[in-house]
Amino acid sequence: MRTTTILIALTMLTTGLAGCTGDPDGGGNDEFDAETLQGMIEAGLQDFMNNTTVEITNVYYTNETSTTTNNVNGSGGVSASSLHALSGTDPGETSFLITYSEFDNDLSLIVRSDAYERGGGSANQLSNAQICVGIGSAWEAEIQDYFSSRNIQFTSVPVADNAEAYAKFWDGSCDAMAGERGYLEERQIALAADGFCCDTWITNSVGDASGGTEDYSTAAGWSVLNLTITQDYGVTSYLLAAHGEITLTGTCIANCTNQSAVISHNYIFSTEVFAVNYSTSNGGIDFSNSCEGMANLDSWPGHFGPPGLECELDMTMFASLNAAYWWEYDITSFDDYEFAWSDWSYYVLWQSTAVTMHE
Repeated sequence: MRTTTILIALTMLTTGLAGCTGDPDGGGNDEFDAETLQGMIEAGLQDFMNNTTVEITNVYYTNETSTTTNNVNGSGGVSASSLHALSGTDPGETSFLITYSEFDNDLSLIVRSDAYERGGGSANQLSNAQICVGIGSAWEAEIQDYFSSRNIQFTSVPVADNAEAYAKFWDGSCDAMAGERGYLEERQIALAADGFCCDTWITNSVGDASGGTEDYSTAAGWSVLNLTITQDYGVTSYLLAAHGEITLTGTCIANCTNQSAVISHNYIFSTEVFAVNYSTSNGGIDFSNSCEGMANLDSWPGHFGPPGLECELDMTMFASLNAAYWWEYDITSFDDYEFAWSDWSYYVLWQSTAVTMHE
C-alpha cells in the first residue's frame, strides 16, 4: 500500500513539472534536462508525504462473501456478541434452628421379592435373611430385639451408610435393607424408576428407628446467596448457565461414643434453563428481574428483560437442611451436633449483544 502511494505522488509531481519544461526566458536553450527534473522530484517528495492525508480502503474477499473494513485516521471495528462470567466465593446469609417433634418413626425393612416373597408383609418370614445394617448401630439393636423375640435368625451385612446399603441391596449382597419407613418408601420408588431387577416390598415395623425413644429429632436451617447482574441501556443480555455449591457440616459435641464425629452434606445446584426457576427438595436457584417501566416480563424468557432497556437480574441461590438427608448417620439427636455452613462457591455465565436504539 505504501508503494502505491509513492507511485501516485511521483505521477502527480511529474505531471505538474511537465508544464514547466520549455524555454522560460525565450532564449531557446533553457529546457530542464532529465537530471535536473529528477533532483526537483526528490527535493519535493518528502515534503509532499509529510503534508498530505490519504484515505485508504481495504477490501478482503473470501469465496462468496466479502468483508470491508474502513479505517479512517487509524480507527475501526465491528460490534459483536460478548460472553461474561461471574465467579467467586461468598458466605451468604445463614440460619440454623433445632426443633423437636413427636413422630411415629418406624424402623422397617425393604425386601427383594426374588429373595423372599411378600406373603403377608411381615418380617417374621425373613428367616436367615441377609440384612444390610450398620454394625453396632441402634437399628441393628432394634432388629436383634425383634428377631430374637420370635426365634428368627438373620445375618447383618455391614454398611457404613445408606448409600452403601442401597448399593449392596441393588447388587444382591443383601436380601433386605433397614431404614425408617418413609425413607424406604422413597427408595422403593427410586428402585422402580432406575430399572431395578425385581419387585420389592416393605415389612411391618421391626422397631423404633430412633433407637428406643418416641422423640424424633429433626432440624431446620438454610443458607442464601443473592447475586445481581445488570443489563445496560442499549444492550440485550441472556443467561446461559448458573451454578452454586455449599456444604453443611456437623461436629459432634455430646454423646459422641456411638455417633459419627463429623457429618456433612454437599448441596450442588446447576441450571442451563433460565425460563423457569430451578429447585429441589433441599434448595435451588430462583430468578427475578426488573426493568425501567416494565411490570410484566414473562414475554422475554431467557433474557434479563426487554432488549435495550436498563434491567437487573436478581439471582437467589438457597440451600435448606432437610432431615431426610441425615438419617443415614443414625443420629440420636441433632442437638448433639454443632453445625456450620461453608462459603458459597458460584459461577454465572451470560451473553450480551449491542442493540440499536431509535428515538
